[in-house]
Amino acid sequence: MKTEQNHNKHPEKPVSTPDSRKKNNPAHEPHDAVMTNEVIMLALMGIKKPHKGRKATLPRMRQRAMKLLKEAKSGGMLEDLVRQVVLSTGIESFLPLRYAKYQPVVREGMVFMMSSMPLSRLAPKIVDQLLLPENASFGKRLFTLIKDMPTLQKLGQIICRSPGLEPAFKNELIDLEDNIQTLSYARIRPSLLKEIAKHPPDSITPENRILAEASVCAVVPAQITSDKGKKTSDAVLKIVKPKVRKNMAADLVLLDQLMVFLDRNKAAWDLGDFNFSATLAQVGTILANEINLESEQKNLDRMGFHFKNNKTVVVPEKLAVSTPGMTVMSRVEGRKITDVAGLRKKERRKLAGALAKTCILRPIQDIREGGLFHGDPHAGNIAYTFKKGRPRLIFYDWGMLGHLNKLERFAMILLTLGLMTNSSNLVFYTADIITKGQLSTRTPMRKAAKRIIAEGIQMQGQGTSGMLSAIEYLFEKFTHEGVVFSADLMMYEKAMVTLRGVLSDVDPTFNRDAYMTWAAVTSLVDDAIRFRLLKLFLKEAWSLYHHSLVLFLDMQKVVFWFLKDLARVSLKSPHVFSNIPAPVYSSLDGIHRSFPPSRL
Repeated sequence: MKTEQNHNKHPEKPVSTPDSRKKNNPAHEPHDAVMTNEVIMLALMGIKKPHKGRKATLPRMRQRAMKLLKEAKSGGMLEDLVRQVVLSTGIESFLPLRYAKYQPVVREGMVFMMSSMPLSRLAPKIVDQLLLPENASFGKRLFTLIKDMPTLQKLGQIICRSPGLEPAFKNELIDLEDNIQTLSYARIRPSLLKEIAKHPPDSITPENRILAEASVCAVVPAQITSDKGKKTSDAVLKIVKPKVRKNMAADLVLLDQLMVFLDRNKAAWDLGDFNFSATLAQVGTILANEINLESEQKNLDRMGFHFKNNKTVVVPEKLAVSTPGMTVMSRVEGRKITDVAGLRKKERRKLAGALAKTCILRPIQDIREGGLFHGDPHAGNIAYTFKKGRPRLIFYDWGMLGHLNKLERFAMILLTLGLMTNSSNLVFYTADIITKGQLSTRTPMRKAAKRIIAEGIQMQGQGTSGMLSAIEYLFEKFTHEGVVFSADLMMYEKAMVTLRGVLSDVDPTFNRDAYMTWAAVTSLVDDAIRFRLLKLFLKEAWSLYHHSLVLFLDMQKVVFWFLKDLARVSLKSPHVFSNIPAPVYSSLDGIHRSFPPSRL
């Protein structure tokens, strides 16, 4: 196993004893210990030692690992041993610089989860690490450690597309999107045949292979026979992996325990009022939904109808032979969204534009529609094809479906315009209303919120951060202060973070901020839409501020003056926003044409 001592950029820290850690180190930061790292490494390497002159077999190594873990647990040293294994993955330095302050959370959170899982699950992970080549990359070690832990895999899928991540580490984590290999077809075959047996013989014929494997489910190609054998079509069968189904309940309990652990130690990490419980509770809900295939089947039907007239978006069709334990879908082939090496620059720009329009612009600009969006748009869930020079996006895995209500959509519009026009009061009241008054109820929170907003406006105004980055900054900082957003709004924000990296990989020169700004501006051009949304906004504001007429009148004045100025300037100069790059790749109905500049 590779240790931190092998790499000067990852200096190792000694491990602490349980007693000293509890007394002086509540956040479990590594420091001096009785049991040294060298002793731990010797004990771990002993798992591989030959038996009777021959190389140790896998069962024997797992037996030795189990014995070592039991001894470490009885001696109060299990956490120290696990920390050594976690540190050997290079986790100390893999986060981008902008997230460096969260490094202790990631490290100690992983140590806590690994230490808390059953030893029968932990022992094979120890052996897997020891079987890796001595020169295995840090990314490979981390991938191997979390390969059957959906909770950590989901986080890894988001992190791997974050700009600023070390390239070699990023490439390894990208395997979490579509190169997961934790089981064979033989392992999943019994579960599959059990579901297939619910239909007439020969109506579903699976191929003896796994087409794709994700953190929770596996997909098997198949042929569906219908109309008394006269019609055959290609399909895929999606089923929850047996080990995931077996361990998910325990993993969700472990996630609940992790929330308590992180909230208890956040002060030691100087993370203020960051609400770990609310954030991780949403992760738990997402994972619970992913093993509920009936929920995804409803989402497939819903989104198939939602995009039925859209020529840019393809949603696989849910077939009638689906069961509660198996989703059967039409097979739609495409290239992974980030597989763009063979595309021309113009094609990459079109592809990035179509993706941004679908995932960023449409959910907030569809004022008359549902505000629906894909909740997990990592690169492994999106494919594409080109038809007559136009991109077609294929969205797989609809286990996570988000919905922004009208108030949330209008709020995203106002946040964007408030940042664009440097209106800190508009941003404050908008954020306060969508968080049900969490910013205005306490003076310290109000002051902190206004400081954060001023920083976001300054970042965006000085060009050090784009529009969407400034919005992400507000969400991050507000959450750090203990503000809780709705689950759907947080899902949308997390989807934006994921898409930032995906769009950068598709076309590094693409300006995603243009789409957010365009959506905000054009959504307020329609007077009827603006009036309806304003009524909704003021109604929500009154429910929050009716106890303080001063607050309500101030908020009302800010919004009305802003909209009046926007209308006045727009009427005087139709091209007032001409400096905003207008998206030209496709309209909301999926028909490709340029947006008429006269609309602004």
